[in-house]
Amino acid sequence: MQLQDSPDGAGGNMNRRLGGLAGALVLAAVSTTAGCFARYSPCPGEGHRPDGLVGRDLAGTYRDAAERSVTLKGDGTFTTAGWPTDLEGAKGPPEQRDGSGTWELTSADSAAYPLSLTFHTISDYGNSREEGGYYGTGLYVDGSRQAPRLYEYRGDPDLCDVNRFERAN
Repeated sequence: MQLQDSPDGAGGNMNRRLGGLAGALVLAAVSTTAGCFARYSPCPGEGHRPDGLVGRDLAGTYRDAAERSVTLKGDGTFTTAGWPTDLEGAKGPPEQRDGSGTWELTSADSAAYPLSLTFHTISDYGNSREEGGYYGTGLYVDGSRQAPRLYEYRGDPDLCDVNRFERAN
């Protein structure tokens, strides 16, 4: 159904207003949902998992710019100093936090973190030292098999705030 122009031309103005409103709504819907599906380009500092990467390639100590560290041992255990920093409910400053647990390199086709970390203890986090309890997180891996690098996103990955851990040894 099409509106007929009234003798004074008001119907044509209404069609143009409705068309403009519909166009604006479509544009708003497309622009707000497009950001939720995928980023159009990788973040600076973000890389791809090295081809052929195996667990023993990752053994070593990694430090970020703030000197927080993650040490991955060849037996599948790890220790941390000053990390993780984003624990809700943790007491004390993150830079004094230490933790330990087990790590695993996930399969290359997994949707999970490439490096899966399961904390068994974290200082100042609940009663984990006495009662156990687990906290799981992970890191992404890029670089090469000979010189792997670990990284995480701080907050929303679409904001590209990347924290990188470089191998120290």
